Amino acid sequence: MGYQTPWWMVVLLGMGIVFIGLGLLVLLCTLMRLVLHREEAAQAAPQAVATAAPEVTGAARQKLLAAVTAAIAEAEGTDAPGFRIVSFERRQQA
Repeated sequence: MGYQTPWWMVVLLGMGIVFIGLGLLVLLCTLMRLVLHREEAAQAAPQAVATAAPEVTGAARQKLLAAVTAAIAEAEGTDAPGFRIVSFERRQQA
């Protein structure tokens, strides 16, 4: 009969291979994130000039508030008349 590998050695080798494989997968994902983020930043740099968004007024503002109210009501699981929007301001994009 030939040499038989102990069961604990098989378990350790299997877990070690999986651990190394997952570590390499994390490393690969991190490298891809860095590479893609760098390319995204390089493409976004020339477009860094910010333009002011047009101010929404009148009927368009009412429609926008109605849409926001409906979305919040749906997310909260309540009726739209059950709450009131006190302030609605556009955030400045960074």
